[in-house]
Amino acid sequence: MAQNVIDILKQEHKMVLSQFSELSSKGMSDREKKYSSLKENLMPHLIGEEKALYPRLEEVEGMRDTILEAIEEHSAVKTLLGQLDSSSASDEDVWVAKLKVIEENVEHHISEEEKIFPEMQQKMSSDELSSLGSRYEEAKRSAMPVAAR
Repeated sequence: MAQNVIDILKQEHKMVLSQFSELSSKGMSDREKKYSSLKENLMPHLIGEEKALYPRLEEVEGMRDTILEAIEEHSAVKTLLGQLDSSSASDEDVWVAKLKVIEENVEHHISEEEKIFPEMQQKMSSDELSSLGSRYEEAKRSAMPVAAR
């Protein structure tokens, strides 16, 4: 049986936050490889939420405004990642500062998103949460080639 979407998201949130924390350390080796890994996890996650989860949550009474805000937060993170991609990693102080701003945005987003999990559990059956988990995983898989760009 498919995994509950809430459990999947919590696991991924924890992993991405850990990656951000590691990347924000100065003087680290393999920064480019670790940053690439972060993006390989983060971008499909964002796209999966946008394609599989958010359309369903917009239909839940009282969640539409929260979901619209979440979509805008995703857009801001994608923009900031694009700016980081085009900045030089040779000036580590500036690069890490930019990364920390992205990390703060992601932390805020996760905090807000996880606040709706109890409401999702109340308003959706376990079968629906599992079905959303499957749709989310499929949306992430279809996003993988996009994330690698």
